[in-house]
Amino acid sequence: MKCPGQDSRYWKPGAIFDAKCPKCDHTIEFFKDDTARKCDKCGHRFTNPDMDFGCASYCQYAEQCIGDLP
Repeated sequence: MKCPGQDSRYWKPGAIFDAKCPKCDHTIEFFKDDTARKCDKCGHRFTNPDMDFGCASYCQYAEQCIGDLP
């Protein structure tokens, strides 16, 4: 069982969003817990501009739930 804070069934609107690649301006889809994505147009890898780990940023069980935070 996933904890509710990391289970996508409980995510709010905006947890999945688009961001522009800083190299080529191509639109890339991010999930709130993605640390980075690779642009499928130019191959540039860039960090999530709105990274949000929610409760995992303070929960004592976060490492067991999602592993090491970046």
